[in-house]
Amino acid sequence: MKLQELATLHIRENILSEATIIKYNSVVSIFIKDTGVHLVSSLDHETILNWRDDILSRSSAGNWNNYRRHLRALLQTAIEFKVIKENPFTKVKSVAHYPNKKYLLSEQEIQDLLAFCNNIEHGWFWSCVITTLRYTGIRLRQLVGLAWSDFDLENRHLILRTSSSKTKREYTVPINQQVIDSILLVRQKATRIDTDQNKNNQIFNITLINSRYFADNMNEEHVARFFVKASKTLNSRVSAHRFRHAFATKLANNTKTNIKTVQNLLGHSSVYTTLGYVHPDIEDMRKAINLL
Repeated sequence: MKLQELATLHIRENILSEATIIKYNSVVSIFIKDTGVHLVSSLDHETILNWRDDILSRSSAGNWNNYRRHLRALLQTAIEFKVIKENPFTKVKSVAHYPNKKYLLSEQEIQDLLAFCNNIEHGWFWSCVITTLRYTGIRLRQLVGLAWSDFDLENRHLILRTSSSKTKREYTVPINQQVIDSILLVRQKATRIDTDQNKNNQIFNITLINSRYFADNMNEEHVARFFVKASKTLNSRVSAHRFRHAFATKLANNTKTNIKTVQNLLGHSSVYTTLGYVHPDIEDMRKAINLL
């Protein structure tokens, strides 16, 4: 069996998001291009070790761990279907990874970003996107996946569907007045443009607002490009996911909020995942020491 055929089998046997499917296909393509190995039966320990060293020489340990995780899952499917007897990726360890990325967004950075929106065309739309990310902590994939049927104004919450959920489960998140006002503003302006608007349409769809986007729906790449542009202008790294980290940290640092509540709001299956999103700063640690 070829690796690409295995990827197709694995994808068919599992319920995966579109982004995850793209990732599996991408990792398989990278592996084949780098090693020249196409057949599952041709995989061996030495080939994988050489590939690991190649990846680490040009990229980060985080990328290698990510590639290893995906390919190990693929090879596990090969074992289940009796294509091979052992998974060669289980014998190659992950590499210690200490990212130096700055995960949090300060209040000043958020205000600078909103000011940036005030000075660009259709900035009101991006301000609404920012407000929603800031006060819900939802993933970029979930933001893009929101439809009007997911907006419950009466009960003041958003329904996050399984199709856009990383954990493959549906759940709801409460929304404050800032988010409600943002969504209502988008609806007001989009209705003037989209006369065929219905409950299945996206809430956030820049292609309706800006004719420079040649697509029917907004995708994750559209949002990512906006944040890249903003980052260059502000000389500060901004991304949708950093709002999620800031959201979690701010809630966790509030003595009236317990970590279980933060976990549920973020939609994590494990509280240990949630803890990875909480980043105390030096002042938080100073306050803790002063309690002694």
